[in-house]
Amino acid sequence: MLKDKLNPATNAPAPSCSKGKINSRLLAFIDETLPVFQAEFKALHKSSEEELTQHLVKTLAYYANRKMPSFIFQQETIQKQEKGQNRKVDIGVFLHYKDDAPFFTLEAKRLPTFPKKREKEYVIGDDDQKYSGGIERFKRNLHGVNLKESAMIAYVQSGDCSHWSLLINSWIQDLIDNSSNSTLQWTKSDLLKESKNRNNEYYKYHSTNTKTDGTSIVLHHYLVNISG
Repeated sequence: MLKDKLNPATNAPAPSCSKGKINSRLLAFIDETLPVFQAEFKALHKSSEEELTQHLVKTLAYYANRKMPSFIFQQETIQKQEKGQNRKVDIGVFLHYKDDAPFFTLEAKRLPTFPKKREKEYVIGDDDQKYSGGIERFKRNLHGVNLKESAMIAYVQSGDCSHWSLLINSWIQDLIDNSSNSTLQWTKSDLLKESKNRNNEYYKYHSTNTKTDGTSIVLHHYLVNISG
């Protein structure tokens, strides 16, 4: 029987390892693996977000199998909501196949985003009812539900990472200066701050984003150049 052939230690939970250490290990793993993804799929500057995320998940899963603990990456992971319809985040990360919820999530966006009216979707959507913006969804606790850390991946398909990081911060600054939405407050802590970059082909940033429930989440931002 299949059960008899499985190693019972495979993908076993690691209760002795704190969540902070697990997050640090995961972030180090992402830092190591993103340059591989970038090199392998650099020419896909016309591919859809879904196609790119599928390639990313497969790349992460392949290399995760060689690590301990072995992270489980799942595309289109359900994010259960206390009220209203459940949402899905692009990638959920689990430690064990029996876990009900991911301990870390990643949301992916293309840069640029089409059509023109959706150009700011890395930050905020163009429809106040759909909440399609990447950072916006984390601030509303629709993604990274009840988590203290998560990440965003930007597939840079035109231009360079430096250009986009400046533009993203200009969109956030505009929301800080002019936002009239009382349910979603934007402050300087939402701005992207540069972290140590591991590779010239991708830039890493971080932000601390206050949620609508008063808690906060640290977002790690990875801008990956696949413009060819």
